[in-house]
Amino acid sequence: MYRLKLITVGKIKKNYYLEAMEHYAKMLRPVVRIDVQNVKDCPQADGAERRRLESARILDKIGPRDTLVALHEAGRLFTSVEFASFLRPLLEIPAGECCFVIGGALGLSPELLDRAQFQFSLSPLTMPHELAQVVLYEQLFRATTIMTGRTYHY
Repeated sequence: MYRLKLITVGKIKKNYYLEAMEHYAKMLRPVVRIDVQNVKDCPQADGAERRRLESARILDKIGPRDTLVALHEAGRLFTSVEFASFLRPLLEIPAGECCFVIGGALGLSPELLDRAQFQFSLSPLTMPHELAQVVLYEQLFRATTIMTGRTYHY
């Protein structure tokens, strides 16, 4: 079984996002275990300082041997098949974990983006970070379905 870490800023407050993520997490369980870690957001800070504080909290959760994939609007776009090919070696790395990171309302700091081995974009469209988590879960499910040779268009 594969393992990966998902580190996000803030807690999801809307049940429909939680229900959608649980739906995909349940379908992913036979293939991949996702360790979700949330860090506290910093709404009292503004702009770059908020990104810096939230990103520092994220970086505290990442091990020195972990592979960091930052979800970022300027990151690489993939088709589902390309994402499956990208994901497979990350999950098969024997040392460290694959860590996907989703920033808060203002995104991620330049320091975190510099530390990331990869920047990945779910879409050129802007979306709430809660919805980005749902889309990531769905794409992880689709990618692992492709990786195991099952039909993925449903």
